[in-house]
Amino acid sequence: MNQKRIVAAPRDENDVLSEERTRLSSWAPDNGWIYVEYGDPLDLLAQITELTSDSSIAELEIVAHGNPALCNGVAEGNVGVIAESLRRIVGRSIQPIVILSGCNSGLEFMGNCIARLFADAFAGTVYGAAGYLTGTYAERTERCVASFVLNGIVYDSYPGGRDAKGRGVWNRFGSPPSSGSSRPMQIKIATSGFRSVTLTENAGDELLTAVETVLRTPPADAARMRIAPDLMFAIRMADGEHIFELLAGGTVLRDPVTRNVWQFNAGREILQRLLPYRTLPAA
Repeated sequence: MNQKRIVAAPRDENDVLSEERTRLSSWAPDNGWIYVEYGDPLDLLAQITELTSDSSIAELEIVAHGNPALCNGVAEGNVGVIAESLRRIVGRSIQPIVILSGCNSGLEFMGNCIARLFADAFAGTVYGAAGYLTGTYAERTERCVASFVLNGIVYDSYPGGRDAKGRGVWNRFGSPPSSGSSRPMQIKIATSGFRSVTLTENAGDELLTAVETVLRTPPADAARMRIAPDLMFAIRMADGEHIFELLAGGTVLRDPVTRNVWQFNAGREILQRLLPYRTLPAA
């Protein structure tokens, strides 16, 4: 059976991914890869279904923003559904390689590793990046660094991050699929949006003070890399509600509207405090 190699990128309104899409869409046809642009993971699965109606997949690279718990729309809350759906589409006898091509997607942080979770549900081989990533697996241009400094902002390493290039960039997870055993029936309900949570008075005041303090320091331009936020939160300040993102294990604060970043030394402790709330259902 003919085997296809697919490189996919989300239709994300972001200048970094826009450049990736432009380059990959022209590169892929002449180099034995099929370029796919998708709106969300379900759209990607639908397109893969069409592409594999008369063939199978050898390799699938998802070029996206990432961190240890996220690869664009593939996250802790839906990775099992997405990975098992992909396994059903490709068939249990097929053993494709899936590459989650986002920053730090192959590292473990606070109990999460999106590549490992994907591999467990997919019952196959999945690669995740061992640091902040540039380039792609498909083009063989991949490089990663454990940490870096840009415009005076330190993007800290996640545990196990390393400097590498080529295939040394990737951590491998998973094993060939097996027949498995029966499991209890489960129904999973999709939710979205922000949910209000109540922090203790001290914790809430400390968070507000920490954010207000860091916003009084000069901002810098965000790194143009495929980095996904560890956490997004909204907080009410003197002039109204603001949305912020924590990056690099909480050590960098980003305003997604202005795309400014600040060094956030208190951020890792705040991230550890807030991260359990991320698994709550949306309002």
